[in-house]
Amino acid sequence: RTSPKRTARLCCLHMLACLGASLGLAPAHLRGPAARLALGRATRAFSGPRQAVIEERLASAFAPLHVVVENTSHGRKEDESHFKVVVVSEAFEGKRLVGRHRAVNAAVCEPDGSLGFHSLEIGAAKTPAEWELDSAVPPSPKCAGGDGRGMSR
Repeated sequence: RTSPKRTARLCCLHMLACLGASLGLAPAHLRGPAARLALGRATRAFSGPRQAVIEERLASAFAPLHVVVENTSHGRKEDESHFKVVVVSEAFEGKRLVGRHRAVNAAVCEPDGSLGFHSLEIGAAKTPAEWELDSAVPPSPKCAGGDGRGMSR
């Protein structure tokens, strides 16, 4: 659990990094997708082990310019049963939407091909040019049932 003092310090670091990046003044260690991913992870309220694995797999597979992994689990966030991802990467260049979604699913899946949790929503899988034109991510629909331990009956 992050202390209020540490959270405040991380928020200040995040604001400084964002300001510096917007002015082109970000130090070398705050540039690049891995640094932005680590900075984003450090400033979230809760990030469990499954979320960290998803973030690492997406970063490894796509070297994204922008990635967001949101824990959308209803009930306790610690259950880590539902996730929404946004990935912006040059790796999507020339791929149709269905191919992009298949690639994201493949990157997130376990080695045996299973998902490992109940729900993965791909909020966006865009190229940098597409993201620059439209960075809107549609809201998530309500879950039709289940909590990651099996479908409700």
